[in-house]
Amino acid sequence: MIELSKLIVMLLGIFGFGLALYIHHKKSGREKMVCYVGRDCDAVVHSEYSRFFGIPIEFLGMLYYAAVAVAYFTFLVAPHLATMPAIFWALAATTGAVLFSLYLTFIQGFVLREWCEWCLTSAFLSVAIFLLAFKGLPIGIFDFLAAAKVPIVLLHGIAAAVGVGAATITDVLFFKFLKDLRISEEEADILKSVSQGVWLALGILVVTGLALWLPAAEELNQSAKFLVKMLVVAVIIGNGLFLNLWIAPRLIYISFRARPPAHGGIPGELRHIRRFAFALGAVSITSWYSAFILGSLRGVELGFWPMLSIYIAVVGAAVFMSQIADRSLAAGAE
Repeated sequence: MIELSKLIVMLLGIFGFGLALYIHHKKSGREKMVCYVGRDCDAVVHSEYSRFFGIPIEFLGMLYYAAVAVAYFTFLVAPHLATMPAIFWALAATTGAVLFSLYLTFIQGFVLREWCEWCLTSAFLSVAIFLLAFKGLPIGIFDFLAAAKVPIVLLHGIAAAVGVGAATITDVLFFKFLKDLRISEEEADILKSVSQGVWLALGILVVTGLALWLPAAEELNQSAKFLVKMLVVAVIIGNGLFLNLWIAPRLIYISFRARPPAHGGIPGELRHIRRFAFALGAVSITSWYSAFILGSLRGVELGFWPMLSIYIAVVGAAVFMSQIADRSLAAGAE
């Protein structure tokens, strides 16, 4: 049964590579993508979300599916190479791919409001590969996660550090770009690219956190530090969704100068968006640093409510200071 799972995963990898190659061929040849369910595939594959860190999504797909096909072909023909570290990194790749597919599916449904059946097929393949890869584990999932604790902790720490760094860079660039009292389209694109780093780090942080929690759930559920950290991560996710789906598309309209709004809104709405941008940026940076510090502390004796109160107070102070900064810049522009 395990060998059959590996064979199916390899075949799905080959099929996925062909699918990603087909999408690339259509895009590079500027040919219309035909969707047989009556949706506009072109609107999806040519959207601003069709690249990640400037790399076309289909290139990432080809790389991933090719790696899956090669890895599981190797596991089949040379079983001695299917070591625990090799299996761990293969599963890590499939987990990352399925989360990225869910993210892209979310973008289709809630941001673009268009569906691409080719993209949905790729998402389905990613989910199938993910499930079959776990089904083909030589040991139970809890035992596997316990055995892989060291690389999981390492990835968790790296993700936290990258997230803190990317969130810090985002805030620094935001204030740097506001020197001329507005955000240009080029500057907004740069902020978007950096925010993709935040989302990548957040995805790894959540997955590795779940992998650490599953084998030790009973113990960690009694830890005040762990519970507060999970609440902080939930705040980061909710805050990030609001920043990326509501604030980010309107960044180029934020200005401290009195001028007619370019997006058909009203000046009051622009001020509203600007203040939210400052406040949510403050929530983001303080929450990331809070999660990083909570993950780094050892032997903390504080209870759940005192620790949560400190976090709320720090976030409240950061939001208050962000509004002072907003008013100060606005006053200087008048």
